[in-house]
Amino acid sequence: MIKTIEPQAFDLELQSHGEPFLVAFLKRNERFAFQTEIMDTICKSHGNTVRCFLYDSDYLDTAMERFSVEGTPTFLLFSQGREVNRLIGESDDETLDEFIRECLQM
Repeated sequence: MIKTIEPQAFDLELQSHGEPFLVAFLKRNERFAFQTEIMDTICKSHGNTVRCFLYDSDYLDTAMERFSVEGTPTFLLFSQGREVNRLIGESDDETLDEFIRECLQM
């Protein structure tokens, strides 16, 4: 299950320097359910290595500005307190899985 994250909790995650985490920037539109389903599947398969979050839609516009996210969906992977990489655009299970695996090898 994907957890929704708000700005304060996000900052705590960044400061914790714990395991890598993936954050999805998704707008609530007709594709929202499809993309969250994919995130849920991927998070279950990477549950031991990557934590997964959905940025709270109430703060999405501010977060997009903060992280220079120009459109949704966008997926950002963070590790050791910094952004490792980002995947821009709608994704499927295979693409998101490959993105995470490649990022973890960097």
